[in-house]
Amino acid sequence: MHGALDGVRVAGAALVDLATDRLRAEDFYEVTVSAALLASSDAPGSAEVVAAAIGSADDRRLTAIVRGLELLGSPEALRAAAAVLSAQSDSGAGALCRLKTFRRVAAGDELLTAFGSKNPATRISALHAALHPTSRHAEHAISQALDDADASVRFAAVESGVCRGAGQAWATATRFARLPDANAGPYLKLLAMLGTADDQETIYAALRIPALQRSAIWALGHIGMTRAVDACLAGMRHETVARACGEAYCWMTGADLVRDGIAATETPADVAAFENDDLDANLVPPPEALWPRPDPELVGKHWSERRSTFAADVRYIHGRPATTDAIVGMIETGPMLRRPDLVFEMRTKTRGQYDVEPRAFSNRQHQMMTASRSALRTHGER
Repeated sequence: MHGALDGVRVAGAALVDLATDRLRAEDFYEVTVSAALLASSDAPGSAEVVAAAIGSADDRRLTAIVRGLELLGSPEALRAAAAVLSAQSDSGAGALCRLKTFRRVAAGDELLTAFGSKNPATRISALHAALHPTSRHAEHAISQALDDADASVRFAAVESGVCRGAGQAWATATRFARLPDANAGPYLKLLAMLGTADDQETIYAALRIPALQRSAIWALGHIGMTRAVDACLAGMRHETVARACGEAYCWMTGADLVRDGIAATETPADVAAFENDDLDANLVPPPEALWPRPDPELVGKHWSERRSTFAADVRYIHGRPATTDAIVGMIETGPMLRRPDLVFEMRTKTRGQYDVEPRAFSNRQHQMMTASRSALRTHGER
């Protein structure tokens, strides 16, 4: 990505004209890249171009522009953008909340403005900004949103509240996790990472509810105990959840289905005849469809050979007891797939001492990882 951006920057002063034109593109990825190029350019007027585009953008285009600013905005471009956003309505306030959250700057009155919006996405941006302890109006927004009618808004309030140590938020999480419908799904992983053994029973019960099975299997990976492994082995015999169970098994045990020769042999599906093909079908598979499918018999044998090395009442990540050092190590060197969850867990358990932005470029993530390790050491020495 950086190489591609550098390749465009060789255009010099012509970059401003090129990127300005693409800010009006219908492909919003192009808009994001163009905003990032302009926001990181030292060419005269580039920051003003981004600010002007923000002033006339609708919600989708604004989201794309802000994403570019998050990643590569220079101080000048960020100041220009903030000035425009702060003068706009609640959608501008929400975008400013997103930008400040990503940049780890405490939100001001824009948090309250965004939270007052009728748009759920804008209210969620305010609640994500409330994650940071120094943000004004945070406690008010979180407490009000815990009973929000919109499920996504309510979950955002719970996440920020739990991170800030609000008991009311945790009570809401445990209450909604017990619902026998899809609304319980997002809360199950919170119970797995932060809850008690009694809380984890809610996850095992959710395995019997079709609408919650995928969320419950994901949560099993975070439980990380031998009972959770056994549940994954049982689930591998069911085609609809076999791949998810394989991922959770590997996360807990450190296995690799392909490397260890325990993946099922799969035959590519037959291609339909042209006249029978659905030309309007979405051919992009969901990410989990690309995960290898486990062979239940081979995985069962693999587990039986290793089970004696796992204590029944210990949580494991990639075959190691899930100590603080192991979790931090997995954030730094493990697969990206569960990194956001582990960062949330560490941020919560350390009350913000550990903090990494998993949507940032890798160089910034590594800087935050180093700073977080240092903060943990300092915190532990007190």
